Amino acid sequence: MSEKKNIRLRSGKKGVRKAGHPWIFKGQLTKLDPAIRPGDIISITDDKNKFIGRGYYNPKSEIAVRLLTFTDEPINRDFFYKKIAAALKRREPLLNIGAGLNLPHRKGITNAYRVVFSEADGLPGLIADLYNDTAVFQILTLGMEKFKTEIADVIDDLLKPKYLYEKSASPFRKIEGLKDVTGWWGGEGKGLVEISEGKVRFLVDIINGHKTGFYLDQRKSRIALEGISRGKDVLDLFCYTGGFSVSAAISGARRVIGVDIKEDWLNLARENARLNGVHEKTEFVKGDSFAVLKDMSGSGKKFDIIALDPPSFLKGRESRVTAARGYRELNSLAMKSLSGGGILATFSCSHNMPNELFSKVIKESADAAGRKFTILKRCRQAEDHPIVKGIPETEYLKGYFLKMESNIIKEKG
Repeated sequence: MSEKKNIRLRSGKKGVRKAGHPWIFKGQLTKLDPAIRPGDIISITDDKNKFIGRGYYNPKSEIAVRLLTFTDEPINRDFFYKKIAAALKRREPLLNIGAGLNLPHRKGITNAYRVVFSEADGLPGLIADLYNDTAVFQILTLGMEKFKTEIADVIDDLLKPKYLYEKSASPFRKIEGLKDVTGWWGGEGKGLVEISEGKVRFLVDIINGHKTGFYLDQRKSRIALEGISRGKDVLDLFCYTGGFSVSAAISGARRVIGVDIKEDWLNLARENARLNGVHEKTEFVKGDSFAVLKDMSGSGKKFDIIALDPPSFLKGRESRVTAARGYRELNSLAMKSLSGGGILATFSCSHNMPNELFSKVIKESADAAGRKFTILKRCRQAEDHPIVKGIPETEYLKGYFLKMESNIIKEKG
């Protein structure tokens, strides 16, 4: 089999790698055997020919090798069955999603969760989510693409969804030399899938929505917002399909305004509000959240709660300065638009924005806005997006619930 092919790490500092991390970069490798082809399963050895791990190879990516295992074992359907079954088992106590691998989505606080989270579950390049009776999977790398049939079969076997949809559409696939692929495996399901999250219901557009359709990673923060929204005026910026907006409204918010740039997303947000019977106290506005927030800040309008969950401004470490400036401006404007005692729920979803920098940006935003705050809650991604020690890239979502002090600090001079 192809896994008999070996690639050796370079000696000295150039070949040093982080223990337990699945990524190996081009510069860490010795001269390659021309028989090794992109996408091949290969074994990695150190400069003394000691086995390190096994994974797949692609020279088109700077991450030339992604390791699937640190054990000398074959990569086949049984391997993927074992890995995905372990990922499911890992999520049972976290989400209380029921006993037994065959029916994990029938009980608990939600019927929608991430089944496989790429490197965090030892399957780099694979994302799999369950939305009620529909499983959605995403292949991001050439190495995983070669096992797509086996992976789809295992997902179908373990989850037993009524429908299975592939949404392998991402800029990462272009880097890997792959074209986007989308479509149903087997019977054709509905593009809109209804899910539940606690007492809230959402329609998820798995075909036209962002990524696999819904921000499952923000479940804990949506539920936390529900607990503080009664009687409040809420502004939800970058609202997408109304996750925070509807969660706040169904929990007794007095009035909710959601803002996003894409009309299709806002239309689905309106549908979600109607689905939950809160359409009369929600309003969804098309517009650039920066511009809308500037207008609202300038008008003197105040909100009791603002949710600020922008898309990643940070695609690489080199853009940290620019991204920090964007986060700083947004948070400062939001803080100015909060009433005394108001709460800002603010987030960053980029792993290239470490929490230390994000925390610093928040403090600078408060200084610029002339506000002081108390941290009510620190937020992370939901448990079905596990954070693995030794793989910092698995920790990407960070946020805070901040309570503004009543008085705005007056500028000196």
